[in-house]
Amino acid sequence: MGSSYKTARSWLQSLLFLNIVIPTVASAEPRPEHMVYLRTIDPTIEQDIRYAGAHNFTGHPLDGYAAAECLMTLDAAKALARVQTALRSQGYGLKVFDCYRPNRAVADMGRFANEPGDPRKAEFYPRVDKQDFWRLGYVARVSNHSRGSTVDLTLTGPKALPAAAWAPSAAQVDCTAPYAQRWHDGALDMGTGFDCFDERTHTANPTINATAKDNRQRLSSAMEKEGFSGYSKEWWHFTYAGASTPNEVMDFPITPLSASEALDASHQLIVVTSKNWDDIQGTAQRYERDGKTFRKSGNPFAVVVGKNGMAWGKGLSSAEPDDGPVKREGDGKAPAGVFKLGTAFGYDNTAETKLPYLALTPTIECVDDSHSARYNQLVDGSKIAKDWNSAERMRSEEGYRKGIVIEHNTPASPASGSCIFFHIWRSPSSPTAGCTAMDQTDISRLFDWLDPRQSPLLVQMPEAQYEHLRERWNLPER
Repeated sequence: MGSSYKTARSWLQSLLFLNIVIPTVASAEPRPEHMVYLRTIDPTIEQDIRYAGAHNFTGHPLDGYAAAECLMTLDAAKALARVQTALRSQGYGLKVFDCYRPNRAVADMGRFANEPGDPRKAEFYPRVDKQDFWRLGYVARVSNHSRGSTVDLTLTGPKALPAAAWAPSAAQVDCTAPYAQRWHDGALDMGTGFDCFDERTHTANPTINATAKDNRQRLSSAMEKEGFSGYSKEWWHFTYAGASTPNEVMDFPITPLSASEALDASHQLIVVTSKNWDDIQGTAQRYERDGKTFRKSGNPFAVVVGKNGMAWGKGLSSAEPDDGPVKREGDGKAPAGVFKLGTAFGYDNTAETKLPYLALTPTIECVDDSHSARYNQLVDGSKIAKDWNSAERMRSEEGYRKGIVIEHNTPASPASGSCIFFHIWRSPSSPTAGCTAMDQTDISRLFDWLDPRQSPLLVQMPEAQYEHLRERWNLPER
């Protein structure tokens, strides 16, 4: 495990924080050249790709979503970036929930509608029978999303409630409930939540409040000015109608960006280096994009890593052949490579951060029993039936008073290491079992500085490996 506080038994087991293991994606057609990752065109557009996880009307990750990434045709992505520019000048912004959708994911939705079980009905379709999804127009047998120029999105702004960090144990609240009561997705009040199957999601529904009507109108107007047309039954659904818009249905899987693609799209980096593979101490430096490269932000600060140093981990980069150890579960090593940064968490009920934030309660646990259906998940043990014999109570670890998820081994492979965080150190000389730990002042600074709209990344490895990869990946000088 990642914390210096875990017992030998617990860190020999694994956990994937706040994620569900996504089924292996079968091979299919390659990604066409005209399809691009939105974050490479405009990383300031926020992303919450719901079908890559379980927080959607089906309650499971859809087939074909091996990464939580928005892909679109190049022309549609550029048009969406123009919408974002116009909205930002007015103090608003965009957050996307879904973009290109593999055809196999559409088929997955269809299977769900015909199978027994309603795991998320109370939140997403409390007044609808799922066998009526097609008749009511909420699910299509062929989706425009599979053509690459359709997007589901919402509007962000200064009056939006902060985004909450979702976990499978989260209470289900009707998606048509008042704004303050329903799920906090980080967006303005749009009258309902996303993926809500109800007449109140119809764009011109007269029963929503005046604020929601204004927000829907603002979003629709901004989108229409750049060539997007809406869908009358879903306020969040828009299709780009440019002259070069392709018409073919596609089925290639959504996979992660490569390390070089992700770095090119990132505007915030945290670089952590150590002297060698076995060193337990390192130095961290923040960087911000400056044109085609990066400039330093603030002063360097000290960190500690795994008690056995580092090893190549499973992130956006793959292990370099014949160049150092490869991380395994329970090896006491911090992962080396390039990693996305996820949810912030801590003991306080709220926190000053732009990251999604999870307040740790006494009953939130990390399940590290590999036989459990909740394995590699963060759960509220007081709200669900337990099927595990081993778990760690997050609130019992002082180092987790403030922390940030490092998205290592996502989706998870059982033997590749798990539960990797930034968190507060015990002391400058006390290593962890795999996390990267630091002084509380430094992690507080990260809470304040990190912004999901800047596509922040962690680059972590020994100095020699960093220098070897620096030119290839266009990394900043240390």
